[in-house]
Order: sequence, then C-alpha cells, then structure tokens
Amino acid sequence: MKFKWRLSLLALLLSTIISGCSVQSPSKPPLSSAEQNRNRATVLLDKADKAKPIKAAELRAEAAQILLSLNQKENAFNVLNAIDISLLPPSMRFDIAKLKAQAAIEQNQPDKALENLAQLKAYSKTGFAKEQEIALLQLEAQAFNQQAALFSEIQSLIKLSLLLDSNEEKQQIHDEIWDRLLQLDSSTRASLLKSGSNSYYEQGWLELINELSSNKQLDTQYQAINNWSVLWEGHPAKALPPSSLSGLSKQTLNAQKIAILLPLEGKLTKPAAAIKEGILMAHFRQQQPNTPAPELLFLDSEKINTPIQLAAILEQEQVDLVIGPLQKEYVAALASDSHINTPILALNSTEGASREGLYQFGLSTDDEAQQIAEKVWNDGIQTAAVLIPSQAWGERVASAFTEHYTALGGNVVNVQAFGETSEFSANIAAFLSTNKSTERYKKVRQAIYTRKIEFEEHRREDIGAIILTALPNDARQLTPILAFNFAGDIPIYATSHLFSGTSNPIQDQDLNRIKFVDTPWSLNPPSQSKVLLAQERIDTNTRFGRLYALGLDAYRIFPYLQQLSALPGTEIEGETGKLSVSHDGMIKRKLIWAEYKEGTPSIIE
Repeated sequence: MKFKWRLSLLALLLSTIISGCSVQSPSKPPLSSAEQNRNRATVLLDKADKAKPIKAAELRAEAAQILLSLNQKENAFNVLNAIDISLLPPSMRFDIAKLKAQAAIEQNQPDKALENLAQLKAYSKTGFAKEQEIALLQLEAQAFNQQAALFSEIQSLIKLSLLLDSNEEKQQIHDEIWDRLLQLDSSTRASLLKSGSNSYYEQGWLELINELSSNKQLDTQYQAINNWSVLWEGHPAKALPPSSLSGLSKQTLNAQKIAILLPLEGKLTKPAAAIKEGILMAHFRQQQPNTPAPELLFLDSEKINTPIQLAAILEQEQVDLVIGPLQKEYVAALASDSHINTPILALNSTEGASREGLYQFGLSTDDEAQQIAEKVWNDGIQTAAVLIPSQAWGERVASAFTEHYTALGGNVVNVQAFGETSEFSANIAAFLSTNKSTERYKKVRQAIYTRKIEFEEHRREDIGAIILTALPNDARQLTPILAFNFAGDIPIYATSHLFSGTSNPIQDQDLNRIKFVDTPWSLNPPSQSKVLLAQERIDTNTRFGRLYALGLDAYRIFPYLQQLSALPGTEIEGETGKLSVSHDGMIKRKLIWAEYKEGTPSIIE
C-alpha cells in the first residue's frame, strides 16, 4: 500500500513539473465589431450562392445592409444589383427595390435609383400602401435632386406633400418646394406655366412664384398674393404657405412716437440738419386725413450719448422707434447694448455683429463697391486696377471693391493712390507702369550708348478695367492723362463721387464712356419731395444733397423693416436706391447705373 501511494505521488509530481515546463500558446484577441460584421456578411453571401432565389434575395439584402453599415457602399450596391426583384413576392420586392434605390443614391447614381423605382412600379399591379408611396416619393425627389432636375423634383415633392398628415412635415416640404421654385430661371417658369400639362397643384405653385417674382416691391407683393389667394382658394399653399412668405403677414410698425436722435452741435451738425429736413418732409407728406401722424421727439445725441441714457429717455417718453444716431461710434455702442428693446434705425453702420432690433442705414460706399465688382465681373472682365485718392475714404472703396471682386473670382492687379494735381502725371505713369518702360529704355541706352535704339513707350497689358474713385474736378483731369498713357481703350467704372449732381456737358466731355453708379435722387427726374426741398434749399443737387434723400428714406422705410427682414429679396423704392434688409439688419441700397455720353449722364437700363 505504501509503495502504491508513493507511485501515485510521483506521478502527480511529474505531471506538475511537465505542465509547468510546457509552453502555453497565447489566446487570440477577440474580433472587433466591424470584423465580426464583415465575416457575417461573407457568410451570408456564401449561403446566398447556394440558396433558392427568394432565400438568396433575403440573405443578400441582409448582407448589403451590413455592408452599408460598414460604409462599404460600392460593395453593398453590387450585392443588391445581383438581386432580380421580378422573382420576389410583393412585400419583399418593395423592400429590396427600396434598398437598391437607397444604395444607388448613396453611390450618387440617381439614374440607377430611378431605374430601380420604375421597375418596382412596373411589377406592382396593385399599387402601394400610403407609407410605401411616401417612401418612394422621398427617394424619387432625392434622385431628381442629384440630377439637378428641378421641376421633376418639384413634382415629386408636391405629390409627397399631399400624402403627409403632419402639418410640421408638410411645412418642411412646402419650404423645399418653394426653394426649388426660386431656383428656376424666369424663362423656364414662363414655359412651364404655359405647358398645359400641369396638375392643379403644380399650376398653383407655379402661378404663386410667378406672381411674387414678377415684382420685388414689398407694397405690390401684398396685392399679388391676395390676387393669387382668390383664384387658388383650395390650394395647399394657401392653407400652409412657405415659411419665407410668412413675413407678408407681419404687421407694419405702427409707431405712435418716434425719437429723432441727431447731433445738434459739433462737426456733424450740418449733415444732421439735412437729414432732419428730409425726415420732416417725409413726415408731413405722408400725413393723411383722419389718420393720426406719429409724434416726433427730437433728441440731441451729443447730450444723450450712451445706451443707458437713451434707454431711460425712451422708457420715460414711451417711444416706439428711434431714427438715429448718426455717429459711427454711437452705433457701435448700440450694436452691443442689451438695455434697449425699442427698434432703432441707425443712420450709420458699424463693423461686427449687430443685435436684434437694430437696423443700420447709411450712404456707405460698400454698396457701390459691391455693385461695381458685380458689373465688372458680369461684363466678362477678370482683372482690374483701382485708382483712388490718397485719403481714408478712397482706401475704404479700394478695400471693399477688392474683397467683393476677389470673392467673385476676379483679380485686382494694382491699387494706386493719386495725390495733388501736380502729381497726377507721375501717379498715372506708376499706375500703368509706363514709367517702368521708360526706365528700362534709359538703362539699355546707357549700356549700349554707341547704337541707336528704337523705343516706343507702352503700358502694362494685364488691366481689363479701371475702377475709379474721384471727385468730378479730379476725374476731369485724370482721364486725359490715362488716355495719354495709352489707357484710352480700357473701360472705366466709377463710384458716385464722379457725378456732382448737376449735368455739365461742356466740362464733362472727358468723362465720356465712363460708367458709374449713383442714387435715384441724383439721376432720376426729381420726385415731388425733392422739388419741394429744392424750393427752400440750393444744395439739393450736390453730393451733400443726398443727405436729404437719406432722411426721406429713413422715414419711408421704417414701417416695413420687419417685413423686409423676413422676406429676402423684397425691396422698397427709395431716393437713395432700391432698399432691402439683410439678415443682420443692414439696409442695402441697389443703385442706378449710368454712362457719360456727350458730357451728360445717361441711365443704363
């Protein structure tokens, strides 16, 4: 017994030693979720190759979904394309066709997606359930969107909107329809309107966009949408109009008391007086019998010169609107203020963010620079050189033009400032680089002084247009010097500084062919307000006279500030231009183009 026990003990000891000395193989790390899914897809596809058609379709669809989740779109697309939906029962046919269309859209193959949807419709004899129809129309709209087939997308969206029950979902689709309609060019819209093949709903949408796009003036748009509503009483867009048209239902600002915040002393007193006269003229001319006019409260912005002071006065006087201030620094302070809830129509602008309820309106050259940049670019000119006075306002014009023109794709090849009249020739020579060609000739002549050298002075050749900012007297002297320096054939585009406000055909012959922007106040036949002001003031036709126009427009626009903000693209005809309001409360001016002909500005239609 003792011997057997010892043998057993020895066997146990040997077993322990052997097991301790043996090398254990390391365990494999667990597969990641992605690897597991890839393996799962491979297994499913292997099974599908051996299965009967219906089961094979199920397996391939499941594998494709896994591949899509792994972002292997091309592989999923290829797997789905191998499935013949004609062999499948109706319920599975719909699911597979929908998945195939989704995969094609993911692959940016809209033609293939539409082909899959068309096959599905061809095989489905009994039609689709409502939820299925919604899903198909959504896919169809996405495919047409990828094709940039605007009206086909609109048609799908219109059908989709009729199937939706939720007003929130309908509103979203109506907004999409409106967005696509806005992208249609006017000739396409006109052609579609006359096609005679539109459904009731399609024709209604087309006539709505036609009514509102034919005139951007805010006051006439009210009448346009009312006319449409009468004819299209049962149209879905009347019950649930696009969100961007909700601004037409906003009430005009009915101000009972308006504070006019202008400096009554200091360096801005004279401009403030002109603006005030424009405001008073508009105030008295817009009064109507049996309609109470707003009360005007005049405040001195030199004394009430902080947002906190202004807030106290506005609350005490129960003011509904502020027009002013004029000082740029004051406007900047109001832009970051949180004490004032009263709407403010400032008569200057500031850089940086603005707060809600603050509108900024002025005669900034930014509007001019942007419109000049757009015209130069639209005229097919890709390079420009800028000629400005050596003053801060000239530099602002150059900077604004360069920013807008460069954003469009243009290239500003030179910016040159001119100084005193005696320096004009040297300034232009430097601007056009004619001085460099002369300098090169002198250097060559000195190096080869024994030979006679043929020389012809010339300018740089990379200037497609000249952007000129100059007051009339300077411009009359600069243009002949430009011509003398071989630039007489380069088109010139100018800011409103070019025109004094009074036509002078004899003096302005040298300005012929120059195109420039200016206000309706300066270029259009005088309005009744201008005629009345001209009877009292002798400076209405000067550059200073534009300040009367600013006052007139400030009073004219204030009732419509909320609507203009809510309706991008709508305008109000003003003396300083066609006025619109951007999303940040900046009032933009669209000016008039004119060209000097025989020494007289002629409006370019």
